[in-house]
Amino acid sequence: MTLDSTAGSPSPASAAPVPAAAGLALPRRSTGQLVAISIFWFALNFHWAALPIFIIPAQVYGLLLREAPGATLAERAAFVSDPRIALAQTLVQAPGLIVALLGNPYFGLLSDRTRGRLGRRRPYILGGTALNVVGLLLMALLPDLFVRPGSNSIFTPSLLILMVALMVVQFANNAAAAPFHALLPDMVPPEQRGIASGIMGLAFWVGSITGALVPTLTGINSNALRQGTQSYGDYQHGILLSYGITAAVIVVMAALTLFFVRETPWQPSTMTAARRSEEARTARTLVLTILAVLGVVGASFLLFGANLGLSLDDTSLRVLELVALAIAGYGAARAFQFRPRANPDFSWVVATRMAVMMGVYIVQVFLFQYMLNVAKAPNPQEAQTFFIILLTLAATASTLFAGWASDRVGRKRMVYISGTFMAIVGAAFILTPYIAPSHILGISYIGAAIFGLGYGAYVSVDWALVADVLPSEATFARDMGVWNIALTLPQVLAFVFGSVLIALGAGLGHPILGYTFLFVSFVLFCALGTVTVRYIRGVKQ
Repeated sequence: MTLDSTAGSPSPASAAPVPAAAGLALPRRSTGQLVAISIFWFALNFHWAALPIFIIPAQVYGLLLREAPGATLAERAAFVSDPRIALAQTLVQAPGLIVALLGNPYFGLLSDRTRGRLGRRRPYILGGTALNVVGLLLMALLPDLFVRPGSNSIFTPSLLILMVALMVVQFANNAAAAPFHALLPDMVPPEQRGIASGIMGLAFWVGSITGALVPTLTGINSNALRQGTQSYGDYQHGILLSYGITAAVIVVMAALTLFFVRETPWQPSTMTAARRSEEARTARTLVLTILAVLGVVGASFLLFGANLGLSLDDTSLRVLELVALAIAGYGAARAFQFRPRANPDFSWVVATRMAVMMGVYIVQVFLFQYMLNVAKAPNPQEAQTFFIILLTLAATASTLFAGWASDRVGRKRMVYISGTFMAIVGAAFILTPYIAPSHILGISYIGAAIFGLGYGAYVSVDWALVADVLPSEATFARDMGVWNIALTLPQVLAFVFGSVLIALGAGLGHPILGYTFLFVSFVLFCALGTVTVRYIRGVKQ
């Protein structure tokens, strides 16, 4: 594989460099070059498909089961209720989202200012991946050493250690991811960004589905552990193996990226007094944001422990997480110069992505409950897995075509098409329980494929859309980090908003009505994410 489109022989040493000066025309890239730029995206999505959705919940369940009071396995399993599991998972994973929210644009900013022989991006991919692996080892090995059998508390050393180790992983992963995100606008000319974004989309889907298969391949089975047909030793072995596979994938892909992608060392312009002042303000704002988040969290826990009648449950912890993320999001926007009036096109792209991702997450986080309570699937977990596989296969099929097509027919048109496909699916989910209640499960599978076509098209254009409107070449990685805030915030907002809608339906005496509200909001968010694209002036139709 070569990154030099003009070289006579394929050699990584002859890889095409990133232009060192602003305004220098970018050369066209070969397919091999575009794949080389994209392969670390496969690893990142493999990593985050495996970790928070499958490995961490399984590990948390195993730790809770070992620490639960009770003389028999049945008594301990009964103690580990669904609300307790949800609370523990929120405790473990929520702080890491704060780290990601602030860390992604911060390391992007550092990358934009870095000079050296390896370039601006690759040193962070190397260092971040190395620390990422250390964090994964800590998550895999340390919590099990601090289990306290018979504990009646969520705040046990094992879960707190898992939480801290995950924060290390989030810190390191974002240190590698934010600079990596800038490789596409750094290296790919505008006329090839559609196909490059399509390859990124393909890497996204392949990474996501293979990462989701890891726990199955390694034999993790929470039901078998609960029923006593799988020993904890075998269960823990599966978790260790899953962490090992995840670490190996991210190391291999980082090494390939370092080997095949070459950058010209950045030659910075003279640091002006205005720029020094701006960076000093960024540092101060970040420090104040972190202190504000810690202050709110600390004060909240003092209130929960002050015998004022306030209980720490999953809902209150989620609300606290939402408040902390809102503070962190506002602080990050100020620290990293997110200025809607100054950069309207970039701001509309961020808004578009946030709206679409709100729609996607508001369905994703409640899909299991939908299969259980509305579709009445005989095995809701299998139904959920089959739904995701159908969606992913359809999305993979549409991703490369849509990316290629967006270079020819325009980015906006592809977003309009993708939004239409997704809205049709939402309408089907709204109507089916009322007009074809005996066919909900079958229609949901058809809907998964149609939604996959639309969502795959959107993902394939997503990268090209933002690359076309980044405010400044000098801050590519920082601004890509700000763009990723539109992926982090909806993960929490969707859970809180969706929970309210489902509770509203139940409160009206019609549980299915809550899911109707859920899919109505999905259609509205997709429509909003589609309509806002028309306000992006700097992107062709």
